[in-house]
Amino acid sequence: MKTHLIALLATCLLTACHKEQISISTHADDLFYLQNKGVSMPIRVHGNTASKVIMLMVHGGPGGDALIYRSSYVKEHVEPVFAIAYWDQRNGGASQGGANRSYDRLEDFVEDFEKVVTLLQYRYGEDISIFVNGHSWGGFLTPAFLQKGNNQQRVKGWIQSAGAHDIPLLNELAVRMMLRKAEVEINAGRHVTDWTEIREFCEPLSFPLTTEQGGKINEYAAAAHLLTPELPTGFISQRDVYKTYIENHAPLLQFTLGYNPVPAALINWLFEGQQVSDGMSGIQIPTLLLYGKWDYICPPELADDIEQRIQSSYKKKVIFENSGHGLMAGADKQAYWREVMDFMEAFR
Repeated sequence: MKTHLIALLATCLLTACHKEQISISTHADDLFYLQNKGVSMPIRVHGNTASKVIMLMVHGGPGGDALIYRSSYVKEHVEPVFAIAYWDQRNGGASQGGANRSYDRLEDFVEDFEKVVTLLQYRYGEDISIFVNGHSWGGFLTPAFLQKGNNQQRVKGWIQSAGAHDIPLLNELAVRMMLRKAEVEINAGRHVTDWTEIREFCEPLSFPLTTEQGGKINEYAAAAHLLTPELPTGFISQRDVYKTYIENHAPLLQFTLGYNPVPAALINWLFEGQQVSDGMSGIQIPTLLLYGKWDYICPPELADDIEQRIQSSYKKKVIFENSGHGLMAGADKQAYWREVMDFMEAFR
């Protein structure tokens, strides 16, 4: 115990963490920073920290931000029960620094992740229950974190929300899904020009894809959401994004003027065909797999692959019928958050 405490304190000193704004309450509203390898990353903790349960939101991207997940629904229905930690990853959101792009590698993101968990334990107590929720790129980063050392023993459960754990498999599934949907929509006379363009690009492809082809598939997958009549809301509009930022008092100048985009080298590395599937057999913690039926970016069959690979004694898969990639904010948001909250309550 003494050795563990010394290690925690040493880590906090090295990463320049501070003890201000620690709220053990039902309405925590904390902001603090993790500094590591030239980057300062904000962590906002909102909600019921007195519950001793914190969900760490691992956002998409690379280069996204965490505050976008803090919708009015989450503030009203989730945060009164459990706390949520919104962490802006390096070169994402309102993080600052990162001029040395040699630190934008998967292992650096995993190291940041480990220190965020340490920092949460240091501030809110080693007895807190932490759940990790990886969305999109966050669903690549989270299993990478869980596969390293004893990291999965430091958290209570893994929530995979439309996560991208295997890029080659993702590409194959996305191409097949878009070709199937293109045929249906063209035959129905809906958005024929757009779906024909998608079909003509996808049909001649052979796998594995090149980096350029993978990037193009990602673009078409995003476009396909807006062409799918089964999706009531498509993607979240820019207006909704801006509204969420304003409601959460996001530092808009930092988001724009101070933001250092993730270098193309990291994006290209992912699209070269990276995966974290091979080490999944070592994952044993409770796992909740949540995907949208109409998600072309991270197709729902990815959940089947994870389910077959992990050795967790508890694993549950839910496919939401009216959702695409943004399942936590779309038509199925109530059902999505109910699954998340029930999972955390069961394994806290």
